[in-house]
Amino acid sequence: MAMAESSRGPGGLERRLEELEKELAAERQENARMFKAHQDKDELIAKLKEEIDLLNRDLDDIEDENEQLKQENKTLLKVVGQLTR
Repeated sequence: MAMAESSRGPGGLERRLEELEKELAAERQENARMFKAHQDKDELIAKLKEEIDLLNRDLDDIEDENEQLKQENKTLLKVVGQLTR
């Protein structure tokens, strides 16, 4: 009832329209801000996924190198063992 009464007098509808337009502008601004924040987060996620992929590749290389060093170490221990007999 209060809303209907405020719309009755001269300029009541115009005032209500202005209020609604202000609300709409504020909501659009908030929507744009949230959309930008969402885009920024998506970009960050993509960068982090790329970094994870690089780290996983580095880890694979290090594991391969570690295995190779273990084999070399075994060979060296055999040779040292034979030399000390």
